[in-house]
Amino acid sequence: MSTSVVKEKDTRVPEGYVTIPVQENQQGAPVRICVLVRQTPEPVGGSFVLLRDQHDSRVYLGALVDAGGRVREWLELWVQTIDGLDASLPAHRESFSNHSLDTRWAERAETFCQLAGAHFLRTGWESVHPLPTFLDLSQAVPVHPGSAENGGRWELCRDDKLLQAAGLPAYSTSLFRYLYQPGAGAAAGSPFVPVAAGAPENAATRPLAQVLTGVEHHLAFNAQGGLMMVLSLAPLAYEEYADLLGGRSWGGIEHGKKRLQLDGAYQGLSEWDQTQQDNAHLFLGARGKAGRFLETYHLKMQLLAEVFRQARAFVQAQQLPFLNLSADSFRVGLGEIGGGLPLLWTARCGLVKPGTAFALPVETSDFRYFIRARNARASIYLPEGLSASLQASGNARIRKVLPPDQGRTVLEGTLVVQERLSVSPHDLLWIRLPLPSGRLDLYGHLYAAEALAQGEIRFRTVPQHLPETVVANLRAAEGVAFARAPFEVVPLLSTPCDLYALGVLAVRTLLVDGETTLPIALDEALSLARQAAAEHKPDVPAGARIRAILEGDPRYAASLGPHRLNYGGLGPEEAGRLLPLELWCDTLAFVVSLFPGLGPDSVCRDFGDVPALALESVFNRPTEELEKLVVRSRSLIVIDWTYNQEIHAAIKKLVPAE
Repeated sequence: MSTSVVKEKDTRVPEGYVTIPVQENQQGAPVRICVLVRQTPEPVGGSFVLLRDQHDSRVYLGALVDAGGRVREWLELWVQTIDGLDASLPAHRESFSNHSLDTRWAERAETFCQLAGAHFLRTGWESVHPLPTFLDLSQAVPVHPGSAENGGRWELCRDDKLLQAAGLPAYSTSLFRYLYQPGAGAAAGSPFVPVAAGAPENAATRPLAQVLTGVEHHLAFNAQGGLMMVLSLAPLAYEEYADLLGGRSWGGIEHGKKRLQLDGAYQGLSEWDQTQQDNAHLFLGARGKAGRFLETYHLKMQLLAEVFRQARAFVQAQQLPFLNLSADSFRVGLGEIGGGLPLLWTARCGLVKPGTAFALPVETSDFRYFIRARNARASIYLPEGLSASLQASGNARIRKVLPPDQGRTVLEGTLVVQERLSVSPHDLLWIRLPLPSGRLDLYGHLYAAEALAQGEIRFRTVPQHLPETVVANLRAAEGVAFARAPFEVVPLLSTPCDLYALGVLAVRTLLVDGETTLPIALDEALSLARQAAAEHKPDVPAGARIRAILEGDPRYAASLGPHRLNYGGLGPEEAGRLLPLELWCDTLAFVVSLFPGLGPDSVCRDFGDVPALALESVFNRPTEELEKLVVRSRSLIVIDWTYNQEIHAAIKKLVPAE
């Protein structure tokens, strides 16, 4: 794999690349926000350096460039896109629209501004749509189609009445987007150019290539006129930084078959063995591998603490779970070394991937549920059995309508299905019944544990506010079977799922090295959690029970020992002598507590154990415990534990036990 060097304070960009402003009105500005583009597309990576492809955006590598063409700072450019979003939403996709996505984008930008602080660059594009942008690679300039002579610039059409008059879906209530020329004049009118996948077409629409003369050969950067966000670049992926702490080198940002290396703080990361011996660590670097091992533990605990703080702050601000947390959700940047501050102590970990959760308001009820914007693929960061919804039809029988409670109605029923259902009482059931007063959508839960005939499963609805006529129709239908009633089972998705994901991330950070993989380490950690739960005693702390398990079973000591913190640096015995066993066992106790429903030590009893109006509360206890572990790990660096232990051993010999 070849390498191009990106000079962080130089006048040049990598060979074969150019920086192009993302809006034409920046051309004469002293400082410009630009996107990095390869003039000849990379065979695998294409023209742009794509950092992430998210459900509602693409994130490109960009730069803050001064009037002299020098790169002052490397950036992440977030560009809103809705391609494929309509087809990917579950059955309640009608709840989503351009308006809701724009509102969500603006609110999320405010949250990122609070979290990132000085690393968030406010541009106005967070809430105001910029002009659709194409790039002229030959001139290295942005192009906004249209001119004063031919009707003005093409813009994103957000005029619902105008779109509906042309027989097209309204902007605010659909997931389709069209460009138009507002200056074309009422008499001539403007054709509409569909720029979203699957957007309906008719006599009022024109293909992009036909209407945008001379632009179709340019590179599309933001053809939909989507909202944007700009943040400082954090170059290292979370796993890359965790591996760097463990002793592995970093080769730079991938772009297809190439790697772009950064200068400044990142210059020596490709030769990590030498850098570690120079200025990467603080107090213990001079002590060789043993000293760096202890400092690695502390820095990894600091890294996890920052992850928990970022996740909690985001959920608290949005009051939405993530439902997609993983190692890809975070990235790490390093600061310029000044005044002798060691390299690794300048690291900042930031949230770079927002959640995919959408609140699903249940009609006629105060009940609140969440769904993903996309049906997730199987992921090790997602709890088993909570990865997909089920859509089918079956025969529904109403057993009884319970007496109203504060004006809300609850009914019990039986669902008869052909296939075998594997459901949790926390899963949400949506079922539609045809009543004389019209179709009725009911929401509730399935209870597979109740003994019924083959293919039958009991359900109970959540309290809903229903008209008296509907309640009367339901009472009249008690005992009646509704054939082929459509239903959907949506798995329980909330912040306990995020806590599970952070548990997996903790395993990845602390227990994966060159000799084991994440699936193996996670399986061992879950086994340890179940063993600790089986041996639970109210008066014995979890750390003490885990210590007894490790001392009694060499298998756990080998698979989950502190030697997993680094890549081939220290063996199990040496690592065990350096890191106090009590501290390491308390660390493992913290990790296993993150997995819901595994026993009394779990923070959450199950995946439904979260207050509806305080979703961030599941992170409170883990964050507090993690902060305590960080303080204890810091003492490994500023206090000589080995020396203290020798003194303690001498005192025990001289002072008789009471």
